[in-house]
Amino acid sequence: IAARARVAGARRVTGGAVPSARARRVSADVAPLNRGHVARLNPVLLRWPRRSTRHPGAGVARLAPARASSEGDVVIYSFGDEGGTRVTDEGAAGESVAAIGGASDATSAIPGRTLASYWRDAMPANDALDKQILKLFVPAMLNFLIIPFVGAIDVFWVGRMGSAVALAAQGAANQVFQSAFWIISFVPSIIAPVVAKAAASGDTEEVQRATGEAIFVASLVGVFGMVLLTVFQAASLKIVGVIPGSDTAAAAAPYIGWRALTFVPAIVSTVGFAAFRGTLDVTTPMKITLVSQMVNLLLDPILIFGAGFVKAMGVAGAAIATSASEITSFTLYMSAMLRRGIITLGSLIRVPSWGNIGKLMVGGAAVQMRSIAQNVTFLAVMRAILTMDATGTAAAAHTVSAQMFQLCLIAVLALSTLASILIPQKLNAAKGEGGVEQAKICADRLLVWGFLLGTFLACVQLTALPALKFFTPLENVQAMARGPVLIGAMQMPLNGLVFVAEGLMQGHQAFARLAGGMCVSTTLMLGALKVWGHTVEGVWGCFFVFNVSRLAFGLRHHFWDGPLAPKKMHPPEKSNP
Repeated sequence: IAARARVAGARRVTGGAVPSARARRVSADVAPLNRGHVARLNPVLLRWPRRSTRHPGAGVARLAPARASSEGDVVIYSFGDEGGTRVTDEGAAGESVAAIGGASDATSAIPGRTLASYWRDAMPANDALDKQILKLFVPAMLNFLIIPFVGAIDVFWVGRMGSAVALAAQGAANQVFQSAFWIISFVPSIIAPVVAKAAASGDTEEVQRATGEAIFVASLVGVFGMVLLTVFQAASLKIVGVIPGSDTAAAAAPYIGWRALTFVPAIVSTVGFAAFRGTLDVTTPMKITLVSQMVNLLLDPILIFGAGFVKAMGVAGAAIATSASEITSFTLYMSAMLRRGIITLGSLIRVPSWGNIGKLMVGGAAVQMRSIAQNVTFLAVMRAILTMDATGTAAAAHTVSAQMFQLCLIAVLALSTLASILIPQKLNAAKGEGGVEQAKICADRLLVWGFLLGTFLACVQLTALPALKFFTPLENVQAMARGPVLIGAMQMPLNGLVFVAEGLMQGHQAFARLAGGMCVSTTLMLGALKVWGHTVEGVWGCFFVFNVSRLAFGLRHHFWDGPLAPKKMHPPEKSNP
């Protein structure tokens, strides 16, 4: 404490009025008196009898007049500016407040910080950090919510066809496309933290270079994905259990064919979304998503059921409407990035060096491994569902349940993306606005937000059970979907923690750790499916195994061996012999 607080310095700045012999209690517990300053102020509380002397030359605003005790409090803060000592005016209750310390203390915590102090900082308090999270979260959530909402509209219109086979085909084909897309499109996951770091440090050229190179690599990957899905339509559907030549296969194949044609615009749009996220702009992507998905919303009934000279195309019509929205999104993102200076024409046409491409590919390999493992789980789930019965009832019930689940889960996903950009932003912000302590408090706060949000969404999903009839008029499908919806609601608080913990790991660019954890979790999930995956309810129950394993890896990184783990931030000080 003497080393951190420099009590002798306190005696000097108060003219000897604070003799250490009169100090009654010294507490090394961090007790932030103003949460807005907690990340850059390291308080050590010293108590001595109240004095009424007004210190000359006081220049620091009072931070905690309400915290004076009957004995009087002296609060010593390390500010992290250019050094020297500062002393506040006396508080309203007559306490003396001194600020002592230099830049070397800016990001260090006081040894002996207790669990209670970490917990206190993690709890929402409607302070500046909560307001920043809320300001970014609402438009990000709305942006993510638009897509599954429109997807639910797709299910609604396909469900109006009155065919369980059509619902099963749409669900299976969409799962194949989404799995292929997220396995291949590793670039957005890598580029968001890079852009966030560059934007926080004010390096516009680095933002333009990184985004331009990401678009270049994403376009090449998108061409590969388009060819892959076009050539191997039947084989890709067979992976999820669709029997070649069946009615389900006949309805699902055109869906994949149409979606494959817009693989490049879709993947470039995700890069644009990641770039805007990196600059902490989540409002522009929300507007773009709203406009593009309105195109899908308007075209769905026309192309599925036909209107005027447009003939009815069924499930294929839903795919064409989605593809039209992807092209709209691509156009809007490119124009917005050029207008905002996130990219330039030069950065778009400049071929990246092999070294930079190599860096993207190395990071992408870990992201891709994680995506493969994750989507192996989803494909295995779809295969288990499709092979339960030949009528398609189980698959239709799973499709409806998944849509309701995703409508709620998307809010948690939005919070996860904030974690992936706020952590690098906090770590690389200008002096006085960021640092390790601020990043730690932000990360802990986001975890608490994730749990509370998941609990709230569980209640929402439970109250939405009567809405099953709006997704399908088939009563047997409605009855079979009730169990998965209930199980999904029970998992929401767990998902809130899982998604935020993995978002924090993405912010630290710990992609290899994420991949390893996902591979282990997928292995456990496949084993669980063999034991319990013989009913729709059993399949959904297996997700508890999958998510508990993921959470264990995420919390281990955050609390034990990651950059923000307490033992990494505040290593024990070596005692002098």
